[in-house]
Amino acid sequence: MLSSSFIHGQGVGPSTERRLWRSGAHDWESFLALARRGRLRGSRMARLTEMVKASQAALDTGQIEFFGERLPPSELWRLHGPFASRAAYFDIETTGLSPGVDVVTVVGLFDGRHFQAFVRGQNLDEFPSAAARHALLVSYNGATFDLPFLQATFPDFAPRAHLDLRYPLARLGYRGGLKEIERRAGIRRPGHLAELSGFDAVRLWHEHVQGDASALDTLLAYTREDVVNLASLAQMVAAEMPAQIGFPVPARP
Repeated sequence: MLSSSFIHGQGVGPSTERRLWRSGAHDWESFLALARRGRLRGSRMARLTEMVKASQAALDTGQIEFFGERLPPSELWRLHGPFASRAAYFDIETTGLSPGVDVVTVVGLFDGRHFQAFVRGQNLDEFPSAAARHALLVSYNGATFDLPFLQATFPDFAPRAHLDLRYPLARLGYRGGLKEIERRAGIRRPGHLAELSGFDAVRLWHEHVQGDASALDTLLAYTREDVVNLASLAQMVAAEMPAQIGFPVPARP
């Protein structure tokens, strides 16, 4: 979908983008072909032509920041397709809800194959360098919860690009907490983890601190489910959002 995007161009909104698609500019290559044939005229189209060429170069060289800085926040889901192999899914657990007062206890990171856990008092300080290996970080409600906590903990922490799935999922009609959305999407957690919530994550951390050897194992298993399931939800968003924004579906032969 990224290579069919024009909405990051100056003066291009959703309606203009849809008009371009309807005109036959289904992607950057077809846009440039139409421009060469004189089908797209005017100063705005000239500026957009330069943006399209710059976009092709940025995608070819993996410059995700180019798109992260230009795409509207509500359209960052478009990054997932071409950068899925360089994405990681993250979630945090904390002692409460207030950055600067409460603290991060666990961060889970999943790259599509391997899960890593970063635990307060053990290896939490290794998270920023591990996260920096990935071009795109994906969360649920991370913009308002996870990132403020992480930046309070690590003041220099700044993802190259961040996709918060809460917003595209809401546009698709999936609202509420992550566990509710998972159930609606047909994602099932193992029985002993299915009923746990963020409040249980706080409880489990305190039990771990008080010496319960099994509490941390349960907490890490809970966190692992959070981030692994984010990968499935990101794939669902990437598959369903094009139709939601009016991208033309090719006719079947």
